[in-house]
Amino acid sequence: MEKALGLAGTLAAGPTKAFGASKRLLTTAFSESMETQLEFESASIANIVRTTSDARDAITAFLNRQQPEFKGK
Repeated sequence: MEKALGLAGTLAAGPTKAFGASKRLLTTAFSESMETQLEFESASIANIVRTTSDARDAITAFLNRQQPEFKGK
């Protein structure tokens, strides 16, 4: 149980919007062609970067060699 709670805490502290987008993409991963799936993934990444401050903050943290702090926004 302690491991499960640790994992839950790690996931909750991560980029939750990106995790949600990844989970949605997994639902179509085996039913779509590779080309279609790659288009879905590209659109999802562009949407996350364009609409969330977490993505912008993570890119800035990466460029500054810092640990990102995700807020779920």
